[in-house]
Amino acid sequence: MHVLKPRYRAALRYLRRSDPLYKWRISSSACPNCSGKFFLSMRPDAFMTRCLRCGANVTNLSLIPVIKLHNTDHQIACAYEMSTYGATLNFLKGNFREVITSEYFPNKKPGEIVNGILNQDVQNLTFKNCSVDLITSNQVFEHVPDDIAGYSECYRVLRLNGALIFSIPLYDIPSTEMLAEIKDNDIVFYREPEYHDSRSGGPKSALTFWHHSIHDICERVAQAGFNVSIIDIAIAPSQKIPAKVVYAVKTSSMAGGFATTASTLI
Repeated sequence: MHVLKPRYRAALRYLRRSDPLYKWRISSSACPNCSGKFFLSMRPDAFMTRCLRCGANVTNLSLIPVIKLHNTDHQIACAYEMSTYGATLNFLKGNFREVITSEYFPNKKPGEIVNGILNQDVQNLTFKNCSVDLITSNQVFEHVPDDIAGYSECYRVLRLNGALIFSIPLYDIPSTEMLAEIKDNDIVFYREPEYHDSRSGGPKSALTFWHHSIHDICERVAQAGFNVSIIDIAIAPSQKIPAKVVYAVKTSSMAGGFATTASTLI
């Protein structure tokens, strides 16, 4: 029972974000993960909208159409997902030959196997240069102390024409804000500490270092060398607000990156 309690607490925190019950809406659409036909929106946005068949929320599902879009033009042989669960991972395992997964255990060595799970720090990946075709993540980079170092590591390990496809909370603020940083092995806070739940660490275990701005996220990722755009994904009509997915492609090992904030609706 002690194992279930943290999940119950996480579920209760999730439900507290929802609208009153009379505002919940069901809409019909095709789930890209399980082909389910109905979605429940407990609030009109991607995070609070879930497939009634597989239970995945639209924030996680939204990466799948962008992966399909990229795979149309570029053959994906090896994919790396920065977690060991979720709808994105389910799709990858069902469609690509080799799929690598990992979690982040801060007190363990990168590349070490911890309880059967590969430990990776996106700021210091242990993969070889140009070794994977696709990297995906959901709600990870806001928890990375040096997110630009993380983008650079992803660029390094991707093959030419490989893609980094990810979602993060994006705020309508003038520029990305640093909430905390690590100095001399200590955490320095610039705002009230903000924590998110983590399956590997438990409830409120993942410190948030960044509030990323919708207005400069592409430029931040492009610093690593990527060509970057944001794609709006609308899966269920009841979600109302499209999910925003960052789509970064390694088009050349020498050229500088290019960023555009123009959104395309899929």
